[in-house]
Amino acid sequence: MVVFGAGNLGRRVARAIQPVSFCDNNPSLWGTTVDGIPVSSLSAAIERYPHATFIVAIWHPSRTETMTHRIARLTSLGASRVIPFTALFTEYPNQLLPHFLWERPAYYAAHRQDIARARALFDPPGQQEFDRQMRLRMGHHSGQVIDPGVQYFPHDLFRLRDDEVFIDCGAYDGDTIADFRRITSDRFAQIVAFEPDPQNFAALRSAVKDDPRISIQPFATAARPQTLRFSTDTTGSHISAAGDCVIQAVALDDALGDLSPTYIKFDIEGSEPDALEGARKIISRCRPKLAVCVYHAPEHLWSLPIQLSQMVPGSQLTLRTYNADGLDCVCYCLPR
Repeated sequence: MVVFGAGNLGRRVARAIQPVSFCDNNPSLWGTTVDGIPVSSLSAAIERYPHATFIVAIWHPSRTETMTHRIARLTSLGASRVIPFTALFTEYPNQLLPHFLWERPAYYAAHRQDIARARALFDPPGQQEFDRQMRLRMGHHSGQVIDPGVQYFPHDLFRLRDDEVFIDCGAYDGDTIADFRRITSDRFAQIVAFEPDPQNFAALRSAVKDDPRISIQPFATAARPQTLRFSTDTTGSHISAAGDCVIQAVALDDALGDLSPTYIKFDIEGSEPDALEGARKIISRCRPKLAVCVYHAPEHLWSLPIQLSQMVPGSQLTLRTYNADGLDCVCYCLPR
């Protein structure tokens, strides 16, 4: 077996299956070893191992290159057997699962009542995307839809006003704030951004400069104020007991005080349920628009919509996915 992709996912797959080689798109890795396994180009690996099974172990944000595209590319170069990394889950569940949105098939069967309950909460387009996401969780990569719009700002669902008070939880380096400012033509009331990763926070501070309308906070958002260990990984930084630094978390109910947000976004690497709980009072009082990522854990596709429906009764729920193979799947909750 040969693993296509020598990144974090590829190395995790390699620890499970012990391949003869990696192949990778990065020329700087060719001729080197990763975890003691040689790395070569795609064409060199296919030439050397023409009858090997090639496992595609790449899963990162892309609006153009999907799993089916990567499989087709290896096949066009002469690989005789190519499979996605999800095909290994049945044989290697203990080593590979859970992984973001994936779990064992039995896990989904055990939650079928909650899955059906959550599906019924969505509008028709949301139900269609929900079904696509469930098929993906069962290993079916074909037929996925990448929304062409701007993530978090779907113009067909709502329009941003000049008096928006936007709360950005998981502000990263200010990329979402930049989109917000562009779409609003820089007309808004206030932004409060939360980003606990020190490196990201430094980039965020540089990006927003000294605009008095924008407040940046070096905190995570959670159910209650607490001190947590945090794993710093720029795009994938997250709360973890094995984290390499210590950060402070706040509850939005405390941190926002008397502020009346009109829109709150949560993209916080799996901590969305806790952060929502910590914003229960302000969400109930202000009924803001909500955008919540639902791809960081297998159950979030159904547990978060159920949580939102309980917090904001009578709201419209829908789903959009902005990158290939389930990445950046967002649940929108729009109070009526």
